[in-house]
Amino acid sequence: GYCLNSRILWREDYNQLYLNDYNYTNTQSLLIYNNLSDISINDFNKKIFENNRGKVNNSILVINYLWDAIDLFSDTLNRDLNNSKLDHIIKQYDSVFLINQSNIYIGDGTTIRPGSVLDAQSGPIVIGENVVVDIGSKIQGPVFIDDESYISPGALIRANCLIGKNCKIGGEVSNSIFHAFSNKAHDGFIGHSYIGEWVNIGAGTNNSNLKNNYSNIKFNFKNHIVDTQRLFLGSMIGDYTKIGISSMLNTGTYIGFGANIFGSGFTKKFNESFSWGKNDRVDLNRFLQTCSIVKERRDKKISSIEEKFIKDLYSEK
Repeated sequence: GYCLNSRILWREDYNQLYLNDYNYTNTQSLLIYNNLSDISINDFNKKIFENNRGKVNNSILVINYLWDAIDLFSDTLNRDLNNSKLDHIIKQYDSVFLINQSNIYIGDGTTIRPGSVLDAQSGPIVIGENVVVDIGSKIQGPVFIDDESYISPGALIRANCLIGKNCKIGGEVSNSIFHAFSNKAHDGFIGHSYIGEWVNIGAGTNNSNLKNNYSNIKFNFKNHIVDTQRLFLGSMIGDYTKIGISSMLNTGTYIGFGANIFGSGFTKKFNESFSWGKNDRVDLNRFLQTCSIVKERRDKKISSIEEKFIKDLYSEK
């Protein structure tokens, strides 16, 4: 059968173009492998990692790094809308200004408070169910805001933002992805960044997404450096990380899983998982206690499988 790399953003037109007798790869990994006969798992793994893997094809949409998801967001949102059954029924909101209303989708139970502006001239705005967009917020499409999220008063949600379920977002956000249950409820700027689940970003925290000398932004992953070939890029922040108030994040900042980042001046550009401040490590038991408290506030519980996963991550260092 056909084996598809899960990092591909599969499109319907790929079916005819690439589901054939050939294998396809890009410069980094095997993308499509047509397995024509029975094969052992060991031989399958060897096939994936061998050098001569098939035809090189860089036209297939694929996420090689987290920042690729930011680049692909607008096209993906429009493609999803073209294949969805969402309608344009929008109830009347008091003192709310809707620009290009036919490109705005708002789910049931959602409240848009007075003074808010939704501008869908440059791309669609999709807001899920039971979302609250509080007083005086400004949203510029393309933007997707998932169910049960809260947008703080006066927030500026600029183009190319994806906000997951049960998030609290305020201040200025641009070209960024927030996964579920993450908070940036107060003033401060986050741009061209990728934020995991259950992240909390303190009030007044800002990140840089453009270098002063306008050179390419590079990520230093401890043992190797990746030139992103991008002029604009901010921070990649892992699940369960907390960032203290008024923190400063430089271009190309990496923060791993479960870190607690605080302190004066710019943070380090590479912060390992479970970092505490700039040079220490979090206490595992206290970390798990905090996770339980955080989840209970959202009527969730940490599962035994997740707890084991966290302990395994912690012990890897």
